Amino acid sequence: MQVEVVRPGDLGSSEAMLWAKFQQGSPVTLNPFMSLTFAQSVGRVRSTARVAVVEENGKIGAFLPYELDAKDTARPIGWPMNDLQGFVGSDLTLDARMVVKKAGLRAWRFDHALADQAVLTPYHFRGTTSRSWEIDLSNGYESYLSCRSKSLKMGITRKRRNLERHLGTASLEWNSSDPRYFHQLIGWKTDQYRRTGVYELFSDPAALRIAEELSTSVSEDCRGVVSVLSVGERPVAIHFGIAGPSRLASWFPAYDRDLHCFSPGLIMWFALAEHASTRGVTCIDLGCGQSRYKAQVAVESYEMVEGAVWVSRTQQVVQHWNWSLRNNEFLLRRIPPRARRHLGALLSNPCLEVGTRCVAGPGVQNAILPLCNE
Repeated sequence: MQVEVVRPGDLGSSEAMLWAKFQQGSPVTLNPFMSLTFAQSVGRVRSTARVAVVEENGKIGAFLPYELDAKDTARPIGWPMNDLQGFVGSDLTLDARMVVKKAGLRAWRFDHALADQAVLTPYHFRGTTSRSWEIDLSNGYESYLSCRSKSLKMGITRKRRNLERHLGTASLEWNSSDPRYFHQLIGWKTDQYRRTGVYELFSDPAALRIAEELSTSVSEDCRGVVSVLSVGERPVAIHFGIAGPSRLASWFPAYDRDLHCFSPGLIMWFALAEHASTRGVTCIDLGCGQSRYKAQVAVESYEMVEGAVWVSRTQQVVQHWNWSLRNNEFLLRRIPPRARRHLGALLSNPCLEVGTRCVAGPGVQNAILPLCNE
């Protein structure tokens, strides 16, 4: 196995064709977050973006896009904005640890990887499996709608009529090129982040630049789609997603909070699905999370997982202990006292630090170390 590390923009047309071919391995990997265009957009903004090109017998078998982090560790490219991570390739029986090692890294961390990507199975963190939700449009919008509950459909129809009665006719623009709507969306999302106490993503200028560039992308594998639901002349809900050949990946949805009683967000999702089905989109990928609207509009789902590939087997073990014991005092107390003390010493070892964060994480240390020393 040979591994060459390059910047995303250094890949040529032959590599781009091969990347696109690899993505066709499954419907899920056609997700635009796994596209070369996404990686190259990040690379134009962040100088730490890299791609490990994996070769076997002189032929490229896989690509691993990532970003350099502290102390020779790496994170997913576009993190924390990337909703699907992993290897892009045909030979996914390769040794992930060897790839990371030959790329000159100590570790590669992931938090939104496909659970069924076999190359990463040994490196999953126990108990981190979650579901990514999908709106299935493969049989058309009417077929999708027939799977929704009668009460939900009646409720959406009623709220849309009430909204139109107050403000005018509702209409969806599939992809607006007016930058005012993009900036309106960013404003709504920033307000949401502040209101809910979530990290303000767009306080990072690089994140905003990546989103701005992709909002105007017209590449087949990752094109921006800024959809606007308006009532009369007033935008009431906006969705920014990125689309591949047949999948639309939801990225940033938001709505006017002053009109929350009319559920403009839900109204938008049904209008968006109807329009998407007429444009060759067979699936809208809503991503992970337990947001209520996802349970209401999604039909299908697939599993995602967190984990890390460490070159050092000792650090790999520490990571697994970290996630297995997190918030699990019962499991920790079943470990014999002497073994707990050894575990405490291991978690306290400064040699296992990555940047300013311990491998185990300060929150885990605060919870586990007192018990280890009992």
